[in-house]
Amino acid sequence: MPKYYFNYRIKGVLEKDPEGTELPSDEAAFEEAQTAARKLLADKDLVGNLVDGDEFDITTGDGTLVQTLPLRSVPRFDDHG
Repeated sequence: MPKYYFNYRIKGVLEKDPEGTELPSDEAAFEEAQTAARKLLADKDLVGNLVDGDEFDITTGDGTLVQTLPLRSVPRFDDHG
């Protein structure tokens, strides 16, 4: 199973994921990033921190960028989409 890394960019500074996570596909990695982003958003909201510009860079073990997930794109406001 391939390993994916969820590097977190906050205020322009990239914090690399040192461990990674084995997942079956790029789609599963994206879903994992969305779940982590929702948790981060909830934590930041509790203490009143802004998330503008925060994002996950999802990469493979060889450093290939799979997708970038801005945290601002994660909240859901209705169940019609």
